Amino acid sequence: MSNNENVKTRKNFHFVLQGKGGVGKTTVATFITQYLKDHLKQDYLAIDTDQVNASFASFKALNVEPISVMNEDNKIVDKGWEDLIDKLMNCNKSNIIIDNGASSFVPLTTYMYEYDTIEMLTSEFNNYVGNVFFHIVLAGGEGLSHTLAGLDTICKKFNHEKMQIVVWLNQFLSKIEKDGKRIEDFKEYKDNQEKIFAVVKIPTYKGDLFKKDLSDMLENNKTFTEIVDGTFANIFTRSRCYRMRRELFEILDNINIIFDEEE
Repeated sequence: MSNNENVKTRKNFHFVLQGKGGVGKTTVATFITQYLKDHLKQDYLAIDTDQVNASFASFKALNVEPISVMNEDNKIVDKGWEDLIDKLMNCNKSNIIIDNGASSFVPLTTYMYEYDTIEMLTSEFNNYVGNVFFHIVLAGGEGLSHTLAGLDTICKKFNHEKMQIVVWLNQFLSKIEKDGKRIEDFKEYKDNQEKIFAVVKIPTYKGDLFKKDLSDMLENNKTFTEIVDGTFANIFTRSRCYRMRRELFEILDNINIIFDEEE
């Protein structure tokens, strides 16, 4: 048997989670997927488990697959969950992005905890090397306390050596500050710092045009590349979207180890 036959491939499971709606969770899911598709040129599996809004699946260029794991009472359906986990473990992609709705945050994370999902996805007995990344969005303004609580909940509930947190700072509406303190000084951050792999600051820009371009792009379920390479936006919008894409991808280049396809 050759050495290559003994080498396990790597699988990175990217769960985008947050218990507060409207804070940019699906936006982050699209950013991760666009980075893989348009920058790293990697194949991937993208899944939307939000059966209420299915916002992630609305981005047709990203080929997101909607999968229902809950019933009308917001309870996890055993069969749906088992089908999802089976799909994650047996797909031939190295990066899997899973976006869920805010309404399913509590039941989904509870189910993941009770059924030891992280251990299942990362077990040494699998035919791949598994790593789990929880991408948690923090939003400025009124959503800050809620999103910090979501971060704290995840960090305290899950304690596994192959689970790490990536914190995304969304300051689109307001700066992420509390009592004059920045993220590094927040109690929720300090208490869980050893579990946090990286902090990603989504670029912000002065003036309203960048904000409008980004809002329009997301509201129309378009990607940066569709805007930049398309003909339905003017040259100024395309130029601004090109800059936003470039600067976002440069930031993600700093943590691209989490997307590695080989161990």
